[in-house]
Parts: sequence; structure tokens; C-alpha cells
Amino acid sequence: MSSQQPLLTGGEPRGNSGYLTSSSPADDVAEVASVAQPKGSATETFFHIVCITAGTGILQLPYALKQGGWVGALYIILAAAISAYTGNILIKCLYHKQGARLRSYSEVVEAAFGRYGRAIARVLKDFNLLGVSGIFIVLAGININALLSGTVADSLGPQFWIAVSSVLVWLVIVLAREIHDVFILSVFGTLTTVATVLIIVWLGISDLEYIHVRPPTKLVDIGMAPMSLASICFSFGGNLNWPDLEASMQSPKRWNRTLALATAFIAFIYLCVALVGYGVYGDLVKSPVLLSLPPGIAIVVANAMITAHVLLACPIILTAVFIEAENDLNIISTTDSSTRERLYSILFRTAMMLVIAMTALFVSDFSKIVTILGAVAASMVVFVIPVACYVRLFQGQREFSVLEYVWCTLIVGVGLMCLFIGTSQALAKL
Repeated sequence: MSSQQPLLTGGEPRGNSGYLTSSSPADDVAEVASVAQPKGSATETFFHIVCITAGTGILQLPYALKQGGWVGALYIILAAAISAYTGNILIKCLYHKQGARLRSYSEVVEAAFGRYGRAIARVLKDFNLLGVSGIFIVLAGININALLSGTVADSLGPQFWIAVSSVLVWLVIVLAREIHDVFILSVFGTLTTVATVLIIVWLGISDLEYIHVRPPTKLVDIGMAPMSLASICFSFGGNLNWPDLEASMQSPKRWNRTLALATAFIAFIYLCVALVGYGVYGDLVKSPVLLSLPPGIAIVVANAMITAHVLLACPIILTAVFIEAENDLNIISTTDSSTRERLYSILFRTAMMLVIAMTALFVSDFSKIVTILGAVAASMVVFVIPVACYVRLFQGQREFSVLEYVWCTLIVGVGLMCLFIGTSQALAKL
């Protein structure tokens, strides 16, 4: 991931589509910046996007179709379109001012709504990312303990494995300075997700011959449609990391295409799991879908793949948070790469990981608390705030069509619906 130093020359994307053209000054600046530090290819960025986005939420998709019916497949397509659009306009907002590129999501919000808006967005963004990372560590520890049940390591307990997971994540984030350094993690993270999808599809289709009476399904459930759509939309959250990923690319002009391809791929594997899971088990499908599949070694492998994925995705997510914080605290210098700077970075990241690990280990109901606040944070920073910033920053520069206003209004409405439903569900589980 880039150190996100300010770009001294540059320009906003050309045209209303948000695409950076080959002649964009921003690309010239990016090329100059790439001399100072390594940059990643579009392929690397593709893997980063898939690894960050396509996580444990994929296991809930068949149940989301149970809630909303077969029309839930259209919800997946809608959520993918929203995700791609908000990701594009967020990057476009980075270049809204001629001659400069903003460094981060927080600076976009500051440009649109001032320093108080930035402060609120920063709290929501960092809480969401840090909270998700903490939940990933807890989930990894619990899964490892379950996988080792019945072995000599059974007596160690989940707390021990949560601590081990924290140490593994810490080792990666102190060794990796930029997003480019963790590319291999994204590759393996993506492969674990694909492997899990293949296992689910294979076991589900194979189980068809043993199901003599097909479980009932429905075309649409109007009453549960909002909850179904909200569950699916949360599975596409991830755009908080997009400014850092775009900054890490050798050719930022390829961002829109890379994001579109990655989002389309994610939507494809989501549809595979959702359609097979609901098609085979119907309204009897469970969440996560692994509980509906026939037990055996394949399920053990799938659980191991999910565990590996959350451990691999965690350092990528945290790197974005830490780099922005290090820039704000002047830990990262654009002119000095001394040992002292590196030491300060390691100490800062170590301190932050200690806070995350101690919170995950000793705060009771940690996952439930994060889920409640995360529903608020994710809904706002993923759906509502990018659209609000885009309209605010470009309102005086170009005219928005009626269709654009309708689309933006729809996205904000979906975000607010996700906020309400996500918070209600989380409170109900307390």
C-alpha cells in the first residue's frame, strides 16, 4: 500500500464516467511516485479487492435467498452494481480538485463536509475496519480450536488460539510496509474463497440425489425482502480500502476496469453459492450454509479454508488503517526512510495490535458489540457517505441527470435500510 503522500501535480478524472484517461496528469504523478516506492499491477489489485470483499459473508447468502426468495439473486446483482458505483465515485472524489490527489477516504469527507465531517467519518471508518479485524481474529481462534477438537491440542481452548491468531497477524503487519508487500496473502486468500465455493457447490449438487422430497422454495417474500437485501449488501462492503489500493497501482487509470472485473467475479461466485444452496435445500437451508451440507472431510477443509481466509485478509485490512494513522502522526516521512522511522512504525503497529488482541480476548460480548456499532459504521461509510461526498464535491462542476439523482437516492436509501435492519438484528441478539 502506498505511503499516500500528497500528489503535487495531477488532475481529476476525465469525463463523467470517472475513468482516468491515459493522458491524465494523475497518471504522470503516479509514475513519478512509483520511482520512490514499488507499485502493484492491476492483477494484484484484483486479488486485493476479491480477498477483502469476498469473506465469511458468502456463507450467509443461501439463507438470504431463503429470506427474500429467488428474487434475491437480483439483489446480489443490485448490490454488486452499488458496490462498483460507490467504489468508482469514491476514487473520482480523490481527484475532484484540479492539480491534487487527496490521500484517503477521510480527506474526501473533509473536502466535502469539513474537519468535523472528517472526524466523524474517520471514527466510523476506523472502528469498522478495526472491529472487523478483531472479529476475524476471534473467528479464526474459535475455528482453529474446533478443527483441533479431539486432538492433543484440544485442551488449549479458543482463547489460546485467538492469541496465536493475533500474533500471526502482528508478524505480517510489522513486516509489510505497503499493500504491495502483502500481495501473496491476497492470492492465497482469494484461492481459499474459490476453494470454499467449489466445495459448497460440489457437495450441494452431490446431495441432490439423496434428497427424495425437494424442500419448498418461493419466488419472492415481500415482508423479508429488506432484510434479505441488507444481508447481501453487507457482503459487498470493502470500499474503505479502495483509495489505498488505487494509490498502490502502477496505472491508476485502470482502477475502474479492475474494480468492475473484481466485483463481477465476486457477484459470480456469490450467485453460485446462493443459487446452489437455496436450490438444493430450499427454505430448510441454514446459516452458515456449511451446516446444511453433508458432514465429512470436505466440510473440515471448507472450515479450514474460511479460517485461512480471515487470517490472510486481516493484515490487508489493518495495513490501510495503520498507514493512514502513521501519515497523520507523521510517523511516515516522504523524505526519510531511516531505521528510526521504521522502528516507530513497528512500535505503533505493535501497540495497536495489543489493543485489538486484548479487547478480543478479555472484553465480554466483543463480537456482539462490534456487530451493533459495525452495522451503523458500515452502512454509513460504505453506502451513504461516498454518495453524499460525490454529490457535494461535483455539484458545482457538472450537472447531474435525473437518472443519476434517482440512482444516488436509491443507494442512500439502501444504506439507511441496512443501518436500520443491521442494528435491529444486532440488538435482538443481545
